[in-house]
Amino acid sequence: MARENKVLSVGDKAPEFALPDAATGEVVGLADLLGQPLLIYFGRGTW
Repeated sequence: MARENKVLSVGDKAPEFALPDAATGEVVGLADLLGQPLLIYFGRGTW
């Protein structure tokens, strides 16, 4: 399955994704947080 690379611009909707909650391990999707304040940070680790 080919993956499409797309650069998002300011104002674009984020693509749907899901990750495990760090505290509970429960999988949480972006759609589950609709209507709540949300900060998404992607940092590069050097550890």
